[in-house]
Amino acid sequence: MLVVFSLALATETEGTVGDITYEGGLSETAASYVATKPVTVSHSGGNISVRCMDTEKLSARLPYTVYGTAEAPMEAFGSGIGLSVGGDSKSGWVKTRVPSKTSGVTGADVPLTVNIPKGTTGLTVTQSGSGWVQVTGCSGALKISSGTGGVYADGAYTSAAMNAAGGDAKLVQDSGVVLTGTTTVSAPGGTARVALASAQGGKLTAKASEVSVQQTVMGTTSGTLVQGDMGLAGPSITVSAKERVEVSSQ
Repeated sequence: MLVVFSLALATETEGTVGDITYEGGLSETAASYVATKPVTVSHSGGNISVRCMDTEKLSARLPYTVYGTAEAPMEAFGSGIGLSVGGDSKSGWVKTRVPSKTSGVTGADVPLTVNIPKGTTGLTVTQSGSGWVQVTGCSGALKISSGTGGVYADGAYTSAAMNAAGGDAKLVQDSGVVLTGTTTVSAPGGTARVALASAQGGKLTAKASEVSVQQTVMGTTSGTLVQGDMGLAGPSITVSAKERVEVSSQ
């Protein structure tokens, strides 16, 4: 683990002019994780990026930058950051620990990057603090939630439950893969966008201050609510937002 102290001339969000910074990082690999098994990721200290890719191991990196005015409490904060990556024949997991700020610490940037072997049957990602969640190239049953930021996912999912508590939400389903399970995409403070396979059927509910739906829906259609059947039989798909909902096909 490398740690460095330096003077911060300016930062975009967490630090202030004149702060000093303390930098370090952690990384772990789950040697016993069995590919395709469900994975759970939880983090409270910053943005989360999850990538399903051609790799043999479940792994994670947690670099961090601590901003503050006193070296000792900044170093203690950095030492309190933890990363746990594990797995077995049934599931895999990535967990972090981020301590609370103390006197002398003005902020911290602690982004989490997770790499997962392709073919997951389930993925749950929870961001309980400040930050966004991005998931790319994964599959199976997807669950994502963020505390204050947006959520984004693309891949080949069987179902999705996505909630962006304080940002936008976007789901891009692979063009040849239809959802088969109940799906909800919610952005109570922003905009929600969903791109579905052209063959997707089911019961759609799209609700926001402004709604745009490309598919033909037999049922209720207005500028703020579209609700009804999309062609062939399929799951319940609910897309809701405060500002705007867009549902498209590809």
